[in-house]
Amino acid sequence: MKSSCRGNEDYEEVAITFDDGPSPDTTPRILDILKENEVRAAFFCIGEKAVEHPDIMKRIADEGHVIGNHSYSHSKFFDFLSHDNMVREIRNTNKAIEKITRKRVHLFRPPFGVTTPVLAKAVKKAKMTSVGWSLRSLDTTINDPNKLISKIDKKLKPGDVILLHDTMEVTVNSLQTIINNIDDRGYAILPVDELLDIHAYV
Repeated sequence: MKSSCRGNEDYEEVAITFDDGPSPDTTPRILDILKENEVRAAFFCIGEKAVEHPDIMKRIADEGHVIGNHSYSHSKFFDFLSHDNMVREIRNTNKAIEKITRKRVHLFRPPFGVTTPVLAKAVKKAKMTSVGWSLRSLDTTINDPNKLISKIDKKLKPGDVILLHDTMEVTVNSLQTIINNIDDRGYAILPVDELLDIHAYV
């Protein structure tokens, strides 16, 4: 399945994206940092969590961040679901997000980043655009903020779509420095739809 994973390498621009939220413990703090730095990011949200935390979802939307679909359950068995059940997960997440934010999302990030022929058909049927990443931070396994910051700084290139998770404490503790390092290089931080030249909403 084709996924949009990076922008034009000729321009010193990158995008920051977050998966697996919203989380009441960490997402608001991440939003505070983004707001303070006037950075717009993308949040690929799990449907169940969106329903549980509508106020956070509204804040994400109100502050101008891109909202995407990251399945309804993010089950470890997602890739073994039937085509119809995959479509149901995608559509249920879209409905949940639209009910809360009044935005009809168009971007989908597969759970765990895994794509299969069955998922490709489901994404096509749901009329979504798949978005991946080009720089995986590994913030779900790295506990040391300094190591996370160093990993991103060493690998960062123009056009990168950076994968982070707004559910991780290490990400909260690293984000300001990550933004500072990007700024120090003279790179612009764009919303992912602008970087990839795709439509975030229907």
